[in-house]
Formats: sequence, structure tokens, C-alpha cells
Amino acid sequence: MSSADDPEIDYPDNPVLGAEIASAAEENDAERAETLIRANDFIVLQQIDLETGEVEIDEDENFSVVLAEVDDDLAVVCFTSYAAVESFMEMICEEVTDGKRLPAVVMEGDQLLDGLPTGIGLLVNPTSDQECYFSPCCFEFSEESNEDDEGSIFPDP
Repeated sequence: MSSADDPEIDYPDNPVLGAEIASAAEENDAERAETLIRANDFIVLQQIDLETGEVEIDEDENFSVVLAEVDDDLAVVCFTSYAAVESFMEMICEEVTDGKRLPAVVMEGDQLLDGLPTGIGLLVNPTSDQECYFSPCCFEFSEESNEDDEGSIFPDP
């Protein structure tokens, strides 16, 4: 996992991937979407404490990620390109974070999917024309990675 604070980060920039994932979502092809996600890197935003500006960290040293509410469910927000992140930040920065920029990290697709807690969906490229949503439990996970959320990299909401 990489942090946006490091200028050496090579953020994924794959607009074709965003279109392919959106197409799989539109076709209700969760298997294809999962394959695409697992084979690529994504950008997630870290949640900050608005008073201190520091990244929120839980007692297990996991950082909090930005979640969005979609159809009464919570979903981890992720992006296939830094351009999509920038567009999202322009739209939400003033109203949600009081103008503060959110730090971004690069995460492997396997890590992203395997770390999703039970009951949390995935929102890909929000506010873009490639926006798509995968509801909680959309992807099949192995018993090992889903057992009581052990190994989840995301703290419970």
C-alpha cells in the first residue's frame, strides 16, 4: 500500500479499466468485475479527522477509508485513476471536508476485495461517467478471508 504523501507514488491511470468495470456492473457480471478488480490497483481515500487533519487510525493500526452511502448501504469508495480522484475531490471537498484534501493510497485489487468487511459494498469511480456500485456480498469470497472479518484491512464503520 502506498501513500499520497510520497511524491514517488505511481498512481494507477487506467480509464479503460474503469469503463470495463462499469460495463461488467451494467451487465450484472460480478465474476468479470471481480476478475478485473483483483488484477489491478486502485486508489482509495483515507478518512481524516476534520479537527486535526490527521488520518483516522483504529486500535489495530488500520486507517479509515472514505465510505459512501448507496441505496441504504455503506460502500468503500475507490478509483481506477487519479483523474477520477481529482474530479471527486473537486465535487465533495468544500461540502464534506471543509475544503481539506483527503490523502490517497494505492491498494491492490485483491487487498481491496479481501479487506471489505461484511455488509460493505464497493463504489468505483463515483461522480464520473464510469461510476458503478457493487452491493455488499456481491463478490464471492473464500471462507478464509471472510471469517469474522479477520484480516480485514478496513475498520468496522
